[in-house]
Amino acid sequence: MLQGEAYPDPYLELLRVGVEHREVAEAIVVTLVMDGALVTGTVISAAEWEDLYVRQIGEADYYGLRKVVREVLGHLDQAAEDGRRRRSPDPRFLHLKDVTVRLGRTARKLPAWRGLIAAVSGWSLGEPDER
Repeated sequence: MLQGEAYPDPYLELLRVGVEHREVAEAIVVTLVMDGALVTGTVISAAEWEDLYVRQIGEADYYGLRKVVREVLGHLDQAAEDGRRRRSPDPRFLHLKDVTVRLGRTARKLPAWRGLIAAVSGWSLGEPDER
Protein backbone atom coordinates (compact mmCIF):
# COMPACT_ATOMS: atom_id res chain seq x y z
CA MET A 1 0.00 0.00 0.00
CA LEU A 2 0.99 3.60 -0.42
CA GLN A 3 2.17 5.61 2.53
CA GLY A 4 0.78 8.91 3.71
CA GLU A 5 -2.52 10.38 2.59
CA ALA A 6 -2.61 8.80 -0.88
CA TYR A 7 -4.51 5.54 -1.26
CA PRO A 8 -4.64 3.68 -4.55
CA ASP A 9 -7.97 3.00 -6.19
CA PRO A 10 -8.77 -0.52 -4.93
CA TYR A 11 -10.10 -1.62 -8.33
CA LEU A 12 -6.99 -0.40 -10.17
CA GLU A 13 -4.86 -1.98 -7.44
CA LEU A 14 -6.72 -5.27 -8.06
CA LEU A 15 -5.50 -5.24 -11.68
CA ARG A 16 -1.92 -4.55 -10.60
CA VAL A 17 -1.92 -7.31 -7.98
CA GLY A 18 -3.60 -9.78 -10.33
CA VAL A 19 -0.94 -9.25 -12.99
CA GLU A 20 1.89 -9.46 -10.43
CA HIS A 21 0.62 -12.80 -9.18
CA ARG A 22 -0.11 -14.07 -12.70
CA GLU A 23 -3.75 -14.64 -11.82
CA VAL A 24 -4.92 -12.66 -14.86
CA ALA A 25 -5.14 -14.94 -17.90
CA GLU A 26 -5.72 -12.36 -20.64
CA ALA A 27 -4.21 -9.00 -21.49
CA ILE A 28 -5.93 -6.11 -19.75
CA VAL A 29 -5.92 -2.81 -21.63
CA VAL A 30 -6.57 0.31 -19.56
CA THR A 31 -6.76 4.03 -20.20
CA LEU A 32 -5.51 6.25 -17.40
CA VAL A 33 -6.01 9.97 -16.91
CA MET A 34 -2.81 11.55 -15.58
CA ASP A 35 -2.23 15.30 -15.47
CA GLY A 36 -4.65 15.81 -18.36
CA ALA A 37 -3.05 13.16 -20.58
CA LEU A 38 -4.60 9.84 -21.55
CA VAL A 39 -2.23 6.90 -21.13
CA THR A 40 -3.43 3.67 -22.77
CA GLY A 41 -1.66 0.33 -22.61
CA THR A 42 -1.65 -3.27 -21.48
CA VAL A 43 -1.10 -3.86 -17.75
CA ILE A 44 2.05 -5.92 -17.11
CA SER A 45 4.02 -7.10 -14.10
CA ALA A 46 6.98 -5.17 -12.75
CA ALA A 47 9.27 -8.02 -13.86
CA GLU A 48 8.01 -7.83 -17.46
CA TRP A 49 8.40 -4.03 -17.42
CA GLU A 50 11.94 -4.40 -16.07
CA ASP A 51 12.81 -6.82 -18.89
CA LEU A 52 11.47 -4.36 -21.48
CA TYR A 53 13.36 -1.51 -19.80
CA VAL A 54 16.68 -3.37 -19.74
CA ARG A 55 16.21 -4.53 -23.35
CA GLN A 56 15.43 -0.97 -24.44
CA ILE A 57 18.56 0.38 -22.74
CA GLY A 58 20.65 -2.48 -24.10
CA GLU A 59 19.52 -1.89 -27.68
CA ALA A 60 20.00 1.87 -27.67
CA ASP A 61 22.66 2.19 -24.94
CA TYR A 62 21.09 5.40 -23.66
CA TYR A 63 23.81 7.69 -22.31
CA GLY A 64 26.20 4.73 -22.00
CA LEU A 65 24.01 3.16 -19.30
CA ARG A 66 23.88 -0.37 -20.74
CA LYS A 67 26.79 -1.70 -18.65
CA VAL A 68 25.72 0.11 -15.46
CA VAL A 69 22.12 -1.13 -15.62
CA ARG A 70 23.18 -4.71 -16.28
CA GLU A 71 25.71 -4.60 -13.42
CA VAL A 72 23.20 -3.20 -10.93
CA LEU A 73 20.51 -5.72 -11.92
CA GLY A 74 23.10 -8.51 -11.74
CA HIS A 75 24.04 -7.50 -8.19
CA LEU A 76 20.36 -7.35 -7.17
CA ASP A 77 19.70 -10.77 -8.70
CA GLN A 78 22.74 -12.24 -6.95
CA ALA A 79 21.68 -10.75 -3.62
CA ALA A 80 18.20 -12.22 -4.07
CA GLU A 81 19.70 -15.64 -4.85
CA ASP A 82 21.89 -15.41 -1.75
CA GLY A 83 18.84 -14.53 0.34
CA ARG A 84 20.22 -11.14 1.35
CA ARG A 85 17.56 -9.11 -0.36
CA ARG A 86 14.32 -10.18 -1.91
CA ARG A 87 13.42 -8.33 -5.08
CA SER A 88 9.75 -7.53 -4.97
CA PRO A 89 7.68 -5.18 -7.10
CA ASP A 90 7.11 -1.67 -5.78
CA PRO A 91 3.34 -1.44 -5.17
CA ARG A 92 3.33 2.31 -5.80
CA PHE A 93 3.78 1.79 -9.55
CA LEU A 94 1.61 0.52 -12.39
CA HIS A 95 3.39 -0.88 -15.45
CA LEU A 96 2.12 -0.89 -19.03
CA LYS A 97 3.38 -2.04 -22.42
CA ASP A 98 2.35 -1.07 -25.96
CA VAL A 99 1.49 2.39 -24.68
CA THR A 100 -0.10 5.40 -26.37
CA VAL A 101 0.07 8.75 -24.59
CA ARG A 102 -2.46 11.29 -25.83
CA LEU A 103 -2.29 14.96 -24.93
CA GLY A 104 -4.63 17.17 -26.90
CA ARG A 105 -4.35 16.19 -30.56
CA THR A 106 -0.90 14.66 -30.12
CA ALA A 107 -0.40 10.92 -29.62
CA ARG A 108 2.93 9.22 -28.96
CA LYS A 109 3.70 5.49 -28.83
CA LEU A 110 5.98 4.00 -26.17
CA PRO A 111 7.13 0.40 -25.75
CA ALA A 112 6.79 0.47 -21.95
CA TRP A 113 5.61 2.86 -19.25
CA ARG A 114 5.81 3.08 -15.45
CA GLY A 115 3.72 5.50 -13.44
CA LEU A 116 2.64 6.19 -9.88
CA ILE A 117 -0.78 4.76 -9.13
CA ALA A 118 -1.40 7.72 -6.81
CA ALA A 119 -1.04 10.08 -9.80
CA VAL A 120 -3.96 8.46 -11.67
CA SER A 121 -7.00 10.71 -11.42
CA GLY A 122 -9.31 8.45 -13.42
CA TRP A 123 -9.24 5.28 -15.47
CA SER A 124 -11.25 2.90 -17.60
CA LEU A 125 -10.87 -0.56 -19.03
CA GLY A 126 -10.17 -0.52 -22.77
CA GLU A 127 -8.93 2.19 -25.06
CA PRO A 128 -10.53 5.32 -26.51
CA ASP A 129 -12.33 5.11 -29.84
CA GLU A 130 -10.16 6.68 -32.56
CA ARG A 131 -13.02 8.71 -34.06
